[in-house]
Amino acid sequence: MKRTISILLTVCMMIALLAGCGSPAPAASETVQPAEAEDSSKETADLVVFGTVYTAEDETDGLAEAFAVKDGKYIYVGDRQGAEQFVKEGKTEVLDRTGEGLIIPGCTEGHSHYFGIYGVLLQLPCANCSYEEMINVLKEQVASGGITQFITFGWNNSELRDRKAAGDNFAKELESIAPGIPVLLMDNSGHNAVCNTTVLVKSGLLEHPSVRGGEVCLDAQGIASGYVSDQAVSYVFEKAFGEILSMEQFQETCKIAQDMLLRMGYTNAFDAYLNQYCETSAFEALKALDDKDELKMNVAASYNINSYDADLYKEKVDKVAAIAEANESEHFNPRYIKLFADGVTEEGTGWLLNEYRNAPEGKEHGNIIWEPEELTDIVTYANSKDLLIHTHSYGDAACKAMLDAYIASNEANGGKYRNCLGHVRNIRKEDITRAADNKIPVAANLIWHSDYDENDPEQLIIKNYLIDLMSEDVYYSGYPMKSLIESGVIVTSSTDAPAAMITEGTAMNVLQVAVTGVTPGDSAQPFAAEELLTIEEGLEALTINGARQLGLEEERGSVKEGKYADFVILDKNILEYDKDQYNKIGETKVVSTYFEGKNVYSAN
Repeated sequence: MKRTISILLTVCMMIALLAGCGSPAPAASETVQPAEAEDSSKETADLVVFGTVYTAEDETDGLAEAFAVKDGKYIYVGDRQGAEQFVKEGKTEVLDRTGEGLIIPGCTEGHSHYFGIYGVLLQLPCANCSYEEMINVLKEQVASGGITQFITFGWNNSELRDRKAAGDNFAKELESIAPGIPVLLMDNSGHNAVCNTTVLVKSGLLEHPSVRGGEVCLDAQGIASGYVSDQAVSYVFEKAFGEILSMEQFQETCKIAQDMLLRMGYTNAFDAYLNQYCETSAFEALKALDDKDELKMNVAASYNINSYDADLYKEKVDKVAAIAEANESEHFNPRYIKLFADGVTEEGTGWLLNEYRNAPEGKEHGNIIWEPEELTDIVTYANSKDLLIHTHSYGDAACKAMLDAYIASNEANGGKYRNCLGHVRNIRKEDITRAADNKIPVAANLIWHSDYDENDPEQLIIKNYLIDLMSEDVYYSGYPMKSLIESGVIVTSSTDAPAAMITEGTAMNVLQVAVTGVTPGDSAQPFAAEELLTIEEGLEALTINGARQLGLEEERGSVKEGKYADFVILDKNILEYDKDQYNKIGETKVVSTYFEGKNVYSAN
């Protein structure tokens, strides 16, 4: 019966063509005949897709009706009639999405921790729990016996603020629960953690409670309390734990991370701290997956170098170069170094040019993790080794120092290295101009734009720290996405997941926050409504600009002849939405994700 119907449809189509009528739309995945006599000069496509296509290309006005794919690349992008010439019955798969949803280029996650952290979290005893819940799980683990260490991640960084200020000793409390067992409980930002006495002893901080670029808090008696921040978190982890997963185990976490990203519509991802849990095996795991053709997306990743190793920066850079040389593969680029230029403004550790209000002595400008000249030295040396830098830059002083280092390195190395600024909250206007002039991409936290509520005590802390310092000429409130774009900066989308767990949805959740300033399901008001994006600007940040950040714009990021066919089929056409519908963007579902012309995720 199916065959008979197919023949009848083909006959009807030919009759309609002879009568001067247009061709009927084929059903999804049904092979169609060319609209005209077969042109022997045309290639036969492996796949032809019809529908509303957002190309992210100016030369097509950002839209097309169809495209054809051969050997994983686009061989035609244009109107329906043109694409039909590449269809050959029995050899070409045809997807017809005419009038159904929207097709966009594969998205890029410009700064997150899916491979380095999130996949690992699913193998930890508990994660994304409250501090009290973590303590209860720790007690259960100790009672069951057999554990040799306990690590987890996720308590809210406001939970222990009062206890920290009161000088409580967390190390003794945790040691009483798990004597002799290293325990480290990180908060959901990764910038704060509490550990037990065993960890303090192993890391040498019980006797000498000091780490450059970090904070080792003291209790009311002046003894290390077990509460550590910024670079001190990396320090205790490195000294007391080291690698916690084998390469084989880490491969499994990478598969979990990849599946999640593909489901969300991402075909490129930058991991901003791959060596946090596994120093070298993480890189080996991703290369091994690619060698086995099990890496179904492009992954770029960075190795974090801490400021307490500043005197060893050449040795550290050389180590990263060796890791990159050994593990670089077709879809895996490990040629990045991550630097934390500062902490976070919400905690008073972001590096500001002005002073914080009511700051502790010596911390008036936040946490100055690196000296400016050190940043210039390490960036220049890393670029000379063909390694790129990606930074955590929150405060305006941090953004300025990193831009100084990037510009100096390009002058010294005679090239335009695409080093990237991450976050850029509170960047000053003159530095936005410098970033644009020097073509330095910015991985902006599009997902974190709605974070101000007058009735939320946590947000009042931000207000007390920053709002009084802001003026039209100096600070931007929140993330200046619109101003960056209008100044010509390459703005890419990032979530910093798992810190922003809204990404449990799809990349369209990110887009919704970027255009509304309100997290789905939240009642808060936009932090800076003047910095919200249009849908098209948000899509550009998610697609072609993400490819530009990673140096892939000649190969990926848009629907264009000659590029790899990485694309995502959405169930709704969000380009048709008016402002009253923007709060529905996050409800958009990913129907399918394609990488190099192959279906790597399907909702079915």
